[in-house]
Amino acid sequence: MDVDRFDQRVRRLRAPARARPAGSLTGGLADRLRRGCGRPRVRDTSGTDLDALTFAVTVERAAAGLSRRGTCPDDVVGVLAPVGPERLTAVYTVMALGGIALPLDLDSDLETIIDVLTAVDARMILVTAPLAGIARELADRSRVRQVVAFGEAPETTPFGELLMPSPDGSGYDPARGLFDNGILAYSADAGGVRTALHGHRELLRRLGEVTEALGLGPGDTVAVDSGMAEPERAVLAAAALWSGASVVTTAARGAEAVGRELAGFGVTVHGSPAPARVAG
Repeated sequence: MDVDRFDQRVRRLRAPARARPAGSLTGGLADRLRRGCGRPRVRDTSGTDLDALTFAVTVERAAAGLSRRGTCPDDVVGVLAPVGPERLTAVYTVMALGGIALPLDLDSDLETIIDVLTAVDARMILVTAPLAGIARELADRSRVRQVVAFGEAPETTPFGELLMPSPDGSGYDPARGLFDNGILAYSADAGGVRTALHGHRELLRRLGEVTEALGLGPGDTVAVDSGMAEPERAVLAAAALWSGASVVTTAARGAEAVGRELAGFGVTVHGSPAPARVAG
């Protein structure tokens, strides 16, 4: 047996018992982390650093908050954010509710994004505070009626309000088997807008494939960046956390810039250009 195969076998033996998400990619993750599935963290090269349990609980509470505000399963919710923990939080929150996350391409022109939002009847955008002005303009020119911002931004709802307890004590279980959620990819040209749904079953199947192929375990640190397709990024980050591994994100672009940003984070698996173990 060669060294790489031996190392991978050891990682599998050390990894906690396999568990499957329920309802969405993060459904049940908080409970798993509470039981001691390693001590993974979710970090960003710009300085964000939080424990994975806090991250998973935030997703659950935010999904309940969206439900209280009238967002329903199958609703499409736009996500406008650079690659980072907030973008992951937004995508997972929408799916935890049973909704369809529509990550918006930061390189798209406003007219294209407006066409996409209108075509899919999106009524809400989750946005990072620095991009809130763009989100408000998008809302003014589409059917979007609410903009929820990470942090404080004028004319937006603070994301923190989603985390408040229910006034009447009622709860919402985001892990109740919402198998129609997913991530909506889009393209647009002179011929119109085209969308492709990456649904829960597809994402769950890919999560299993990635976990097995990479032999993910608590000793790993998994890097995701802007060079990855959104479904693959969401799957790889979720696979890491379910395996007890940490996640580090970077919004840098280009191999050299990404390499510089990730130096010193102890990355063992990189998602771009395809999920693979880092040599050495």
